Parts: sequence; C-alpha cells; structure tokens
Amino acid sequence: MRRTLFATLLPTASLLLGVTLLVNTVARLLTPSLDATPWLVDLLALPTFLQAFLALTWAAALIVRAFHPPTTTLRIALLSLAAAALINSVTYFALVFRGDIATPRPIPLSAALCVITVLLAIRREALTHVRRAILAAPALAALSCLLQIFFFGSTDYRRPADAILVFGAHVYADGSPSLAAADRVTTAVALYKQGLATTLIMSGGPGDEPTSEPQAMKALAIRQGVPAQAIITDEHGLNTFAAIRNATASLDPGTRVLAVSHAYHLARIKLTCDREGLHAYTVPAAESRFLLGRPFFIAREMLALPYYYFSK
Repeated sequence: MRRTLFATLLPTASLLLGVTLLVNTVARLLTPSLDATPWLVDLLALPTFLQAFLALTWAAALIVRAFHPPTTTLRIALLSLAAAALINSVTYFALVFRGDIATPRPIPLSAALCVITVLLAIRREALTHVRRAILAAPALAALSCLLQIFFFGSTDYRRPADAILVFGAHVYADGSPSLAAADRVTTAVALYKQGLATTLIMSGGPGDEPTSEPQAMKALAIRQGVPAQAIITDEHGLNTFAAIRNATASLDPGTRVLAVSHAYHLARIKLTCDREGLHAYTVPAAESRFLLGRPFFIAREMLALPYYYFSK
C-alpha cells in the first residue's frame, strides 16, 4: 500500500511541478509582471531569455518524467533543476546566517524541490493509473499552495524602506481595532521606531460604524508614539488589490515599502505587489495571541492565492 501510494504521488508531483513551471513561464512571457516562478526556483540572476529557456526545459522534463521512467536526458535535466534548487537553498541559508531575513522555519521550499527532483532522477516510478493521479493531484496542489503560504509568510524580510504599508483588519463599533488589526499596527510601529521607514500608510475600509479601519489604526499608532504627520490613511483599501493599487498610485516610482500583515496573507500580498510594480518586502505581524479564526483565514488564502494569480 505504502509503495503504491509513493508510486502515485511522486510522478503526480512531477506532473504538477511541470505544469506549474509551464504556466508560470508562459504567463511571464505574455505579462512580464506576472512571474511566480521564483517561488519554485529563483533564476532572477540570469538573463530573461535564459530563465525562460531553463524553465521551459525543466517543465517539459517534469511532464515527460511523470509518465516515463528517467532516461539519461531526463536525468540530466532533472539533476540540473535539483542543482538550481540547491543553490537557492544555500543562498537562503546564507541570508538567514547574515541576518538579512529571519524565519522560524529552518528548511526552505527549495530544499524540498531539490529532494523531489533527485528522487525523480533516480527512481523509476511513472504514472500508469491516470485515475489515481487525477485523485491525488488536487490534494498535492492544495498542499503546495499551503506550504507556499506557510513558508513565505513566516519569513521576515524587514530592511530600510521608504514607507510601511499596513493592511487593514476588522474594527469594532466603539472604534477599537480587532486583535488582528492591533497586531499589524504594533508591528508597523516597531518597524517605524527601528528607523526602517519614516511613513506609515494605514489602508483599509469601513469598520463597524462610525470609525473606519484606517482611522482606528492611525489612532492606535499615535497612542503608541508615532507622530500623526507620519501617518497616511487610505480609506479605499477595501481589499488586497485596492490597497496595493492605491499605494502604487500614490507613491513615487521605485519607492520601497515594508508590507505588514499576518503571515498567511503575505504570499498574496507579494504576488500582487510584484504584478503592480510595487517594490515590497513582507513582514509578518507579531501576534499577541493565537487567532481563533486562523484555520478559516488560511483556507480562504488557499483559494484567494490562485484566484489573485489568474486575476488582473
């Protein structure tokens, strides 16, 4: 049973990875701002044409490998992808060691990609029961989306920037921010006091009347020691798209922002910022206590992330 399950999951993973690389590469060729390939394997140091060539080559190799045992040519392609993932992993560890990023998760997703591609190169399992792959594919796709949300969101990319963009959360009728909103504001204030940026942008929509999310968040930041003149409010940041588009429109080209929200939200924020041309570094909000709604929020993100990817 265990061997049969492995024989199904490994080639199914190969097929999903191949299709994902293919879709990402074609999407980027059609819309340069839409590029999620670095979430799988980061080739940004290479010329654009070489990035596309390698990604398409690996996509083809992974798709073919799903249905056939590895040939010499397939092994070379798969092991070259494993080498690229290994380089990404080493770079990740170097960034953590230097203190350029902080994360509670010591193993990057690129390390998992390296292991999977090595296994695909040395093992011979291939898809012989397409029905099993059809059943396994949604679970693997959901798992990969969950892992991306989990690993990316938990990584803190704080560094000097021009502004701090704080994404809104619920505000109660008495004007008090919810726990989620308060944690985001407190984190942003800490970044401000650390001297990483001189401006805070509070973005959100209406709260439980009469106080809006940005107004309540601004008031909390002021109580925590931020001067009122350092805070900009965006009353029309009704969702992630709107908040980022409004910030992009109001800021000078090339402005760098620290995007603050809860960890489960940050992958979608980064995807949207890249698409809109906003140079953003994500910072997860420090949580004062566990959010009871977290399972719901994560489930929502697993649907919202692919939706935002395919939306424009």
